[in-house]
Amino acid sequence: MKKILSALTIALVITGTSFSQTIFGLSYEPATPLGDMTNFIGATSLRGLSGSANWFLTNKISAGLTVQWTGFYEKEERETWDFDGYAITANAWKEFYLWSLYANGKYQFKDVEDEGNFVPYIGLSVGTMYIDQNAQVGTYEVKEKNWRFAFAPEAGFRLPMGMEKQWGFNVMLRYQMAVYNERDISMLQFLNYSVGVYWKLWPQGERY
Repeated sequence: MKKILSALTIALVITGTSFSQTIFGLSYEPATPLGDMTNFIGATSLRGLSGSANWFLTNKISAGLTVQWTGFYEKEERETWDFDGYAITANAWKEFYLWSLYANGKYQFKDVEDEGNFVPYIGLSVGTMYIDQNAQVGTYEVKEKNWRFAFAPEAGFRLPMGMEKQWGFNVMLRYQMAVYNERDISMLQFLNYSVGVYWKLWPQGERY
């Protein structure tokens, strides 16, 4: 998996010079669990980061890569857990650490060469999620580590800044889903609230 992603990244960077523009982004991404995931952890996480690179194929359509990390943590006092016919009542510490590796496509509703001051867009990411689930009840510890198929629709907007609109702010909602089927969680689901910055690069010789 790592070799495939590395090769894909290198290929996109090399071929990116033929596209009209390249956008790189870094974002802070808190997240809220949804659906079955709340049976394990229900607390909103303030730990989340993402990085992305997108190349415009047309003046409104781009394709690229996204790497996203989220860490969920929750402590519950005196919880009772059932394990194979017996029960333990004790303090519980529960964690999810998630790495999402996506290929994405986006459609923005304004021409990339004439964006103005507000650029709404929608997108869809498809790829894989590395899921590290941990629970400790008293001295009893449960761990699950898996790679799972994942996808994530998103909607947001960019606020271009600078004299040449070469950088700006990005605000987005991303709804992540992964097929899990572990410990009463059939579908892992959570909502990212993304706020970040982006910057543009143009092919050499095209901008000036």
